[in-house]
Amino acid sequence: MFWRSTCVLGVAATLSCALGGCSDSDAEVAPGAGGSVVLEGTVSCAGDPRLDTYTANMDKPGELGVLSFQFSDLEPAPPAKGSNTFHVRVSDASGALVEGDLGVALRMPDHGHGTSVKPVVSDTAIGTYTVTPLYLFMAGVWRIEFDAYRGADVSQPVDSVALHFCVEG
Repeated sequence: MFWRSTCVLGVAATLSCALGGCSDSDAEVAPGAGGSVVLEGTVSCAGDPRLDTYTANMDKPGELGVLSFQFSDLEPAPPAKGSNTFHVRVSDASGALVEGDLGVALRMPDHGHGTSVKPVVSDTAIGTYTVTPLYLFMAGVWRIEFDAYRGADVSQPVDSVALHFCVEG
Protein backbone atom coordinates (compact mmCIF):
# COMPACT_ATOMS: atom_id res chain seq x y z
CA MET A 1 0.00 0.00 0.00
CA PHE A 2 2.81 2.43 0.82
CA TRP A 3 4.48 1.84 -2.56
CA ARG A 4 1.23 2.47 -4.46
CA SER A 5 0.48 5.76 -2.68
CA THR A 6 4.08 6.91 -3.09
CA CYS A 7 3.97 6.02 -6.78
CA VAL A 8 0.68 7.83 -7.31
CA LEU A 9 2.00 10.88 -5.47
CA GLY A 10 5.20 10.75 -7.52
CA VAL A 11 3.29 10.57 -10.81
CA ALA A 12 0.98 13.41 -9.69
CA ALA A 13 3.95 15.56 -8.71
CA THR A 14 5.72 14.84 -12.00
CA LEU A 15 2.62 15.72 -14.03
CA SER A 16 2.02 18.83 -11.94
CA CYS A 17 5.57 20.03 -12.48
CA ALA A 18 5.55 19.19 -16.18
CA LEU A 19 2.32 21.09 -16.72
CA GLY A 20 2.98 23.93 -14.27
CA GLY A 21 6.64 24.62 -14.97
CA CYS A 22 7.76 23.88 -11.41
CA SER A 23 10.69 21.67 -10.51
CA ASP A 24 11.02 18.81 -8.07
CA SER A 25 12.75 20.28 -5.02
CA ASP A 26 14.83 17.12 -4.46
CA ALA A 27 16.19 16.84 -8.00
CA GLU A 28 19.32 18.30 -9.51
CA VAL A 29 18.43 20.57 -12.41
CA ALA A 30 20.76 22.43 -14.74
CA PRO A 31 20.37 26.19 -15.17
CA GLY A 32 17.26 27.03 -17.19
CA ALA A 33 16.53 29.90 -19.52
CA GLY A 34 15.82 32.08 -16.50
CA GLY A 35 19.05 31.20 -14.74
CA SER A 36 17.49 29.48 -11.70
CA VAL A 37 19.27 26.39 -10.43
CA VAL A 38 17.81 23.68 -8.22
CA LEU A 39 20.37 21.61 -6.33
CA GLU A 40 19.65 19.35 -3.39
CA GLY A 41 16.29 20.93 -2.61
CA THR A 42 17.31 24.60 -2.77
CA VAL A 43 16.82 27.27 -5.42
CA SER A 44 19.43 29.86 -6.31
CA CYS A 45 19.12 32.62 -8.89
CA ALA A 46 22.71 33.80 -8.55
CA GLY A 47 24.01 35.10 -11.84
CA ASP A 48 20.58 35.65 -13.41
CA PRO A 49 21.02 38.78 -15.58
CA ARG A 50 17.43 39.95 -15.03
CA LEU A 51 17.84 40.52 -11.30
CA ASP A 52 17.88 43.94 -9.69
CA THR A 53 20.43 44.45 -6.95
CA TYR A 54 18.66 45.58 -3.80
CA THR A 55 20.00 48.73 -2.20
CA ALA A 56 18.38 50.93 0.45
CA ASN A 57 16.36 53.71 -1.20
CA MET A 58 16.87 52.24 -4.65
CA ASP A 59 15.78 54.43 -7.57
CA LYS A 60 14.69 53.09 -10.90
CA PRO A 61 13.54 55.14 -13.89
CA GLY A 62 10.24 54.27 -15.52
CA GLU A 63 10.33 52.33 -18.78
CA LEU A 64 9.05 55.39 -20.69
CA GLY A 65 11.42 57.81 -18.92
CA VAL A 66 8.53 59.97 -17.68
CA LEU A 67 8.65 59.07 -14.00
CA SER A 68 11.11 57.78 -11.44
CA PHE A 69 10.31 55.18 -8.78
CA GLN A 70 12.08 55.04 -5.42
CA PHE A 71 11.79 52.00 -3.18
CA SER A 72 12.60 52.46 0.50
CA ASP A 73 12.07 50.72 3.81
CA LEU A 74 11.41 47.32 2.28
CA GLU A 75 10.28 44.84 4.90
CA PRO A 76 12.17 42.51 4.84
CA ALA A 77 15.15 43.93 2.98
CA PRO A 78 16.01 42.48 0.53
CA PRO A 79 12.66 40.88 -0.39
CA ALA A 80 12.26 37.34 0.90
CA LYS A 81 9.88 34.40 0.85
CA GLY A 82 6.55 35.25 2.49
CA SER A 83 4.82 38.61 2.95
CA ASN A 84 6.79 41.72 2.00
CA THR A 85 6.02 45.44 2.31
CA PHE A 86 7.33 48.06 -0.12
CA HIS A 87 7.28 51.84 0.33
CA VAL A 88 7.23 53.53 -3.07
CA ARG A 89 7.67 57.18 -4.07
CA VAL A 90 6.81 58.28 -7.61
CA SER A 91 8.30 61.52 -8.96
CA ASP A 92 8.59 63.35 -12.26
CA ALA A 93 11.78 64.45 -14.06
CA SER A 94 12.12 67.51 -11.79
CA GLY A 95 11.90 65.34 -8.66
CA ALA A 96 8.41 66.54 -7.68
CA LEU A 97 6.16 63.84 -6.25
CA VAL A 98 3.35 62.89 -8.62
CA GLU A 99 -0.29 62.57 -7.55
CA GLY A 100 -2.14 59.55 -8.91
CA ASP A 101 -2.75 55.86 -8.44
CA LEU A 102 -0.31 52.97 -8.30
CA GLY A 103 -1.01 49.50 -9.66
CA VAL A 104 1.02 46.41 -8.75
CA ALA A 105 1.36 42.99 -10.38
CA LEU A 106 3.50 40.05 -9.21
CA ARG A 107 4.55 37.19 -11.49
CA MET A 108 7.09 34.43 -11.66
CA PRO A 109 8.20 34.74 -15.30
CA ASP A 110 9.85 31.30 -15.35
CA HIS A 111 6.72 29.61 -14.03
CA GLY A 112 4.01 31.66 -15.73
CA HIS A 113 1.98 32.34 -12.60
CA GLY A 114 1.36 35.09 -10.10
CA THR A 115 0.48 34.99 -6.45
CA SER A 116 -2.85 34.20 -4.83
CA VAL A 117 -2.73 37.15 -2.44
CA LYS A 118 -3.61 40.51 -3.99
CA PRO A 119 -1.40 43.36 -2.73
CA VAL A 120 -3.11 46.42 -1.28
CA VAL A 121 -1.82 49.87 -2.24
CA SER A 122 -2.30 52.61 0.37
CA ASP A 123 -1.60 56.28 -0.33
CA THR A 124 0.36 57.72 2.56
CA ALA A 125 0.91 61.16 0.94
CA ILE A 126 0.98 62.59 -2.57
CA GLY A 127 3.20 60.32 -4.66
CA THR A 128 3.99 58.06 -1.70
CA TYR A 129 2.53 54.56 -1.33
CA THR A 130 2.74 51.54 0.91
CA VAL A 131 2.20 48.21 -0.83
CA THR A 132 1.50 45.13 1.29
CA PRO A 133 1.44 42.21 1.26
CA LEU A 134 3.68 41.41 -1.66
CA TYR A 135 3.34 37.68 -1.12
CA LEU A 136 6.31 35.83 -2.61
CA PHE A 137 5.27 32.31 -1.71
CA MET A 138 7.97 30.25 -3.38
CA ALA A 139 11.64 30.35 -4.30
CA GLY A 140 12.70 31.65 -7.70
CA VAL A 141 12.69 34.86 -9.73
CA TRP A 142 9.78 37.24 -9.07
CA ARG A 143 8.84 40.15 -11.36
CA ILE A 144 7.09 42.97 -9.48
CA GLU A 145 5.62 45.58 -11.82
CA PHE A 146 4.45 49.00 -10.70
CA ASP A 147 2.18 51.10 -12.97
CA ALA A 148 1.65 54.80 -12.22
CA TYR A 149 -1.64 56.40 -13.29
CA ARG A 150 -2.78 60.04 -13.23
CA GLY A 151 -6.38 61.20 -13.10
CA ALA A 152 -9.41 58.99 -13.58
CA ASP A 153 -8.05 57.11 -16.62
CA VAL A 154 -6.54 53.86 -15.37
CA SER A 155 -6.59 52.20 -18.79
CA GLN A 156 -3.07 53.34 -19.66
CA PRO A 157 -0.27 53.97 -17.15
CA VAL A 158 1.79 57.15 -17.42
CA ASP A 159 4.87 55.05 -16.74
CA SER A 160 5.82 51.63 -15.39
CA VAL A 161 8.77 49.95 -13.78
CA ALA A 162 9.55 46.30 -13.11
CA LEU A 163 11.79 44.88 -10.43
CA HIS A 164 13.18 41.37 -10.54
CA PHE A 165 14.19 39.79 -7.26
CA CYS A 166 15.34 36.30 -6.41
CA VAL A 167 13.75 34.53 -3.49
CA GLU A 168 16.25 31.91 -2.38
CA GLY A 169 15.03 28.72 -0.84
